[in-house]
Parts: sequence; C-alpha cells; structure tokens
Amino acid sequence: MVSTVTISRPEKRNALNADLVTGLTDMFVSLSDDESCRVIVLSGTGNTFSAGADLQALEAMQSASFEENAEDSRALANLFRAIRTCRKPVIARVNGHAIAGGLGLLLACDYAVVVSEARLGFPETRIGMVPALVAVLLRERTGALVQRDILLSGRLFSADEALRYGLISSVASPETLDDMVTELALELVHNTSSQAVGATKMLLHDISSLAFDDALEYAILANAKARESEDCRAGISAFLARTDPPWKVRS
Repeated sequence: MVSTVTISRPEKRNALNADLVTGLTDMFVSLSDDESCRVIVLSGTGNTFSAGADLQALEAMQSASFEENAEDSRALANLFRAIRTCRKPVIARVNGHAIAGGLGLLLACDYAVVVSEARLGFPETRIGMVPALVAVLLRERTGALVQRDILLSGRLFSADEALRYGLISSVASPETLDDMVTELALELVHNTSSQAVGATKMLLHDISSLAFDDALEYAILANAKARESEDCRAGISAFLARTDPPWKVRS
C-alpha cells in the first residue's frame, strides 16, 4: 500500500545521472497507475537524499550540442513532471543533504519530512550554472524575495530555515524521521480516497497556470465530474449513515 522508491548511488551521494533520472521517471509513471499503491515515499540511500546532478556526467556533456544538452535537461524536467502529476501522494523522506536537483526532487513531492541535520540549497550560480528547472518548482513554494536570495546567492541553508520559507512540511530528528514519515503515510492511506486524491493532484497541477476566472471554470467542471465518481457517492452515503467510508474499511 505504501511504496518506497530509494535513490541508490551512495558512492556518488545519490547524484542524478541519465540512467537514474530515466529509471525514476519510469517508476513514478508506473506507480501512478498501480491500484495497489496508495502512497509513495521517496528517499535516498546512506546519509544524503541527493547531491543533485552528477558533475562528471555534466563534464561529459560539455562537448555536447545545444540540442543534446536541451534533451538532457528535458529528461530531468520529465522526472519532475512525473512526480508532480503522479496520482498518488508523494512524500520525500529527506535523510540528508538535498542540493540543486536533489532539492528540486524534494520540491516536486507533495510532502517533505527533512532530517534536522540536512543542508539544502541551489549552489548552481557558484559553479557558473543557472538553476533554471528548479526555479520553476521553487516559485510555487515561496515569495519572490526568498526565491532571489536562495537562487542568486547559491547559499546552503538549514532544515529549520526551509521550514520557515515554506519549502518543506516538517523537520525530524534522525531518531524520529521514519516514525514521522510512516505516520503521515498511514494517515493518507487510512483517511483519504485514492480516487479523490488523484483527481485533486491533477486539479492542482492543471489550474496552476490558469488565470483566476479560467481556473474557476475548470474547477466547476472538475467538481461536477467528481460528484459522479464512485468514491464520492460512497463517501457521502457513509457520512450520512455515520459509518466509515469504504477506503477506511479496506485499509
């Protein structure tokens, strides 16, 4: 019911290369359609969540053409999109540092529980790069002043700072990290309709780029469609009968 996806390149601090990005993308696309999966937990092996892009792989791309570099960037964008549009809630279990694209992975998730010792940030400008893809994710989480500070300075910051900025859900000690993630995952499993959660995730994704009136019109149609769903009818019936909805009974 709770599926765990683990980034496993501890010797590279779970840095992202082409094969890993493709594998993760395929995994999230598959789990999105897996009816046995209710919640996904994304974590890293060892003491790092992800150090971002594999710099050796980037070095190899220096001789690549513009089109090849664009395609490489598109692959990472597709991973972020696969997480964001996955119909299952995704919890980032951040067991250590989340840097650059690794922090981008965190921001693509619906929840992030971060160990207190972790450092986070986008240091791209310090090595001459532009934090382009991650800027798209960051703009949905926090205000313009924080965005400019984080992206322009390239500084690393603490989990507590990330919580104040609204970038993460909660901070955990190393001893309580797993318990907090498990509690959140089980709350989602026991108390929500998988059908409704999936539809809500798609709604949030689709209205994010719409003007207010267009978003309202989209929401009108989404609301009407939801009322015809099996889970909505079962949930309302259970509420009126003062009984548990079917998803709570199943869990």
